Amino acid sequence: MQLSPHSLRKWRDRLAAGEVTIDWRAHLHPSARPPVSTSARNSQPERRLTAAEIGDPAAAKTPARRFFSDKERLAISRQTELPGAKVSAVARKHGIVTGLLFRWRAQFGIAQGKRSKPARIVLPDDMPVARALRDLGRPPEAMLAVELHDARPVFAPADSDPDAVRAQSESGDAAQ
Repeated sequence: MQLSPHSLRKWRDRLAAGEVTIDWRAHLHPSARPPVSTSARNSQPERRLTAAEIGDPAAAKTPARRFFSDKERLAISRQTELPGAKVSAVARKHGIVTGLLFRWRAQFGIAQGKRSKPARIVLPDDMPVARALRDLGRPPEAMLAVELHDARPVFAPADSDPDAVRAQSESGDAAQ
């Protein structure tokens, strides 16, 4: 907790001498305590540093950490596979954080879904569908679409001569 040895000795001596009537260790700032809950709710009661005395049964206790067996984890993880089920809704239902549920799903090999693999489709140039697909590409602003002799479209500045563009692209100087 990055406390200095001097401070630790000072408080040890105070506790040994009985000068302190409250157990200050139970009232550390929440940022100094390690997180121990898997709950999605972070609403712990506000604590006052001088509220309770040592051993006071009315003092608020920190919630106990919950542990799930592997069977319970698997059952909760499988609920996310049901049609229309969302991970966040299942996590809320069981009072756990979504990140924990994603870790359990990875642990049990429950994937979000099968990833699709795109297939390459090759169409002959003389098919009307191939021409229609080529026509879907619109020229950018201030550009002109010039169709080459092999029916490929080429984009050139709007003030260009289409015959000059075709001649230049066939000579191989189009990249310059």
